Amino acid sequence: MSKTMSPSTESRSAKCKAILRAVMPVFGRFGFRKTSVEDLARAAGLSKQGLYLHFASKEDVFAAAMQLYLDEGLELLDTALASAEGSLVERLTAGMDAWFGRHLTTFTPDAFDVIQAGNHLSPEVIDAYKRAFRARLVTAIEQSPEFDVADSPVSPEELARILFTFGLTWKETWSSRREFVAMLHLCVTACISKNGRPMVGALKQQ
Repeated sequence: MSKTMSPSTESRSAKCKAILRAVMPVFGRFGFRKTSVEDLARAAGLSKQGLYLHFASKEDVFAAAMQLYLDEGLELLDTALASAEGSLVERLTAGMDAWFGRHLTTFTPDAFDVIQAGNHLSPEVIDAYKRAFRARLVTAIEQSPEFDVADSPVSPEELARILFTFGLTWKETWSSRREFVAMLHLCVTACISKNGRPMVGALKQQ
């Protein structure tokens, strides 16, 4: 497999993006290894040869589809965190759902090899997306008047790391996205009290 992601999705045509959005659910259902080029072409409404007019290989399709999926995930996260309505707890919950909850409805347990495949294709790019996600949480926490940075037992960076770690539990067995979101809300609420002061100071001692 190639070690680099495909060219930036911003430079891709509307047709290519439509193809990538059509094939992502296929990867999400069957995983990387079990998905065939024929499966991808069928989902995109193309022949196998037609798909190859846009992408050189299955690896190329996967890398580009994953990059577009993650780009759009960050856009959804930005929208949730920038909402003028709702408390910090509600905005953080919505933001984490926009990222992790979306994974839950996109990837089945049989498709978890997409995580390893994505890391293999470009671990640097995947890590960059993870850093971008945490950085957005940090900014939202820092800029919220509900969070007193000066009087907090943990920093916004530490709090974002804790929330990110919990978010990774999307790969556990959850009966529904609604259940997952309920647990997300509980986690965020446990980390931030009613007046905005974090309640996770004890975690630093463990």
